[in-house]
Amino acid sequence: MAQTETQRRASRAVARWLAHREANTAWLVRQTGSDPGTIGDFLNGNRWPKFKTQGRIEKALSWPAGTLTAIADGADAPDPDVNQPENVGGDTHDPEDNELLYRRPDNLSDAEWERVKAESRGFIEWQIEKASRER
Repeated sequence: MAQTETQRRASRAVARWLAHREANTAWLVRQTGSDPGTIGDFLNGNRWPKFKTQGRIEKALSWPAGTLTAIADGADAPDPDVNQPENVGGDTHDPEDNELLYRRPDNLSDAEWERVKAESRGFIEWQIEKASRER
């Protein structure tokens, strides 16, 4: 069921928070453990999330419990400059992505192996930067 106009206020507040923090929908999905479709539908105003998902969203944004409902009921959204959680934005790394895993072919010297890894890492970083500019 589509959101009411007051519920859309809450969705827009979350979208503003994400934009202000240079976070994206994928970040919110990871932080909440929610289905990407659920988060996308919420942010697009297509569906109001279930109570449990609301709590997960509020926790991810470091908002008090009940904030989304309060915004939908007319309260002001929290200031996005307050209570910034860790690991938001482009200068942080997910722990599981800290290191790239490579499988070294048997016929490469140590020097060649280090060169190949460095070039690969540079290419991947370039691809990430390119993708972030295209959003």
